[in-house]
Amino acid sequence: MSNPILSVVVPIYNVERFLPKCLDSILGQTLEGVEIVCVDDGSPDASGKIAENYALSNPNIKVIHRSNGGLGAARNTGIENASGIFVGFVDSDDWVEPDMYERLYQAAIESNADIVVGGHRDSSEQRVMCTKKHPLAGRTVHGRDQIDPIRIRLYGHAEGDSTTESFPMAVWASIYRREMIIKNHLRFKSLLSEDTLFNLRAYRCADAIAFTDVVGYRYRKEGQASITKSLRPDLIIRYERFVEELLNTAKEEHELEFVRMRIARTAIECIRLCAGIIAGSSISMKHKRQWLSNLVSSRLQVEYGSALPLASLPFQQRFFEKLLINGNYRCCIFLLNFRERVKVFRYLREG
Repeated sequence: MSNPILSVVVPIYNVERFLPKCLDSILGQTLEGVEIVCVDDGSPDASGKIAENYALSNPNIKVIHRSNGGLGAARNTGIENASGIFVGFVDSDDWVEPDMYERLYQAAIESNADIVVGGHRDSSEQRVMCTKKHPLAGRTVHGRDQIDPIRIRLYGHAEGDSTTESFPMAVWASIYRREMIIKNHLRFKSLLSEDTLFNLRAYRCADAIAFTDVVGYRYRKEGQASITKSLRPDLIIRYERFVEELLNTAKEEHELEFVRMRIARTAIECIRLCAGIIAGSSISMKHKRQWLSNLVSSRLQVEYGSALPLASLPFQQRFFEKLLINGNYRCCIFLLNFRERVKVFRYLREG
């Protein structure tokens, strides 16, 4: 496709059930001039073949096959093969509403923004579970004085912040000017939460960012496995590496003193996420307690999380953290599993 307005990068791995809906939703965009860059990341199922079949009848689709390297590496391959003025990202088990990219692009033209950000809807095939409009919707910011105070929120909550909802980090509800990406050599790192790390660099490079009320991305919350929810042997190490990368980024940008407590709060949240994965796993209670003991003695807690005064946490998080560091592992497991059951009950009741 010559001179596309937008290149949408779709990393593909083991998603043959969901890929047709994803590709159909991008093909159905009201914005003209959309290129789709499918990156088959060594998928063991028929996903690569499905993408090839779509490309046969849709000249605006290109398919690149590569050996498995993970989400970040697949997105990087997509960036390197994109030719649009802007670049967007769609995970291959999700989908987008028909006018999403037209509205984001229109906002980019009106504000001359390098990044345009929207919101998303947590969705199943049957219904919308939750609509999450971006908290800064309606604002356009220019220059470092306006962008940097927003950018530091990507590091995590400020000390004493009573909110628990994370500041939006995902790249898939946004579009990025490709010239900015290429000029600044922006790429994804092969680490957990690569979206946060990418946006920290992208927001630093942008001259203008438009936050819109567009809520067109559909984030699938059913039927698929997630690497962030699996109990892997390197679970704790992966989160440690993410927090370490946040610290390294802050040091490189000479802003560590301004964001140290935000990163410590993020470490605490990573501890809770790890604990939730452990509690929800199928291993024995004995092994769950051992995992939680390892978590408490890990760098996440000892080196990173302990920098944050517990009194600055919201009550529920403070209560759970005290239970954990005091070794009340059975109580922690009960609370985490009870919380998940409440979520399921609410889902069934509202459905």
